[in-house]
Amino acid sequence: MEIAVIIEVLNAVLLIALLYAYVQNYREMKTNLGLGLILFAGLLLIQNLLALYFHLMMHDFYSTEAMQHATFLNGVQLIALAILNYVTWKE
Repeated sequence: MEIAVIIEVLNAVLLIALLYAYVQNYREMKTNLGLGLILFAGLLLIQNLLALYFHLMMHDFYSTEAMQHATFLNGVQLIALAILNYVTWKE
C-alpha cells in the first residue's frame, strides 16, 4: 500500500506542475486549448487526491489484489505524467 500512496503523491505533484505551466500559458495566449488543458489537469488532480484519500482512510477494506491493480495503474499514470511534464517544460 505504501508504494501506491507514494505514486499517488508523485502524480499529484506532477499534475500541480502541469497546472502551473498551463495556467501561465493560458494567461499569455487565452486559447481554448489552454483552458481545456487546465480543466483536464485539474480534474485529474482531483481524481488523484480522492484516490489518495480513499487509500489512506479505507486501506483496511482493500484486498491485496485490488491494491496491486491500483498500484500498477497509478504507475502507468506516473510514467505518462512524467513524459507529459518533460515535453511541457523542455525548452
